[in-house]
Amino acid sequence: MKQFWLIRHAKSANSAPNPEQGDFYRDLNERGRRDGAHMQTWFAQTANNQPACRPDWLITSNAVRAQSTSEFVASGFSIGADQRISDASIYNAGPESLLDALCSTPADANCVALVAHNPGLTWLVNALSDPAEVIDNLPTLGCALFQTDIDDWATITKTRRLLLVSPGVVVKT
Repeated sequence: MKQFWLIRHAKSANSAPNPEQGDFYRDLNERGRRDGAHMQTWFAQTANNQPACRPDWLITSNAVRAQSTSEFVASGFSIGADQRISDASIYNAGPESLLDALCSTPADANCVALVAHNPGLTWLVNALSDPAEVIDNLPTLGCALFQTDIDDWATITKTRRLLLVSPGVVVKT
């Protein structure tokens, strides 16, 4: 059995800090940093209360806003630097590329977190969810936790969504 998190990056700035830079260079805005800190605490509590949900591998888009978000995820779940990779192929990727990234997870990882972008993440969440659980949009810093009865990451097929949460849904402490 394996588990995985699909996590959308936190709220980002409307433009890059430098006019010559494009979408890739947009960082988190104030709300994104605030939500990131809040969710970091929630991730830590979740990992303490449900150790099986703690990722032992983190895959992140190489875009600035995804990298910034992944720092909150890594800190909250206590994911070490040697358990993280940055993957250029999932920057604004479709669901197939996102699933390919998950399928390339090391065999010894039991739980992985993937931080990436919409609309690909919403499409993948819906493709892996029960049809009665389809969502319109995975919000910024929205997180979906899935479980699958596989031994090999390359064979992800039938999944069960265990959790769908976002900063607006988690009770602020």
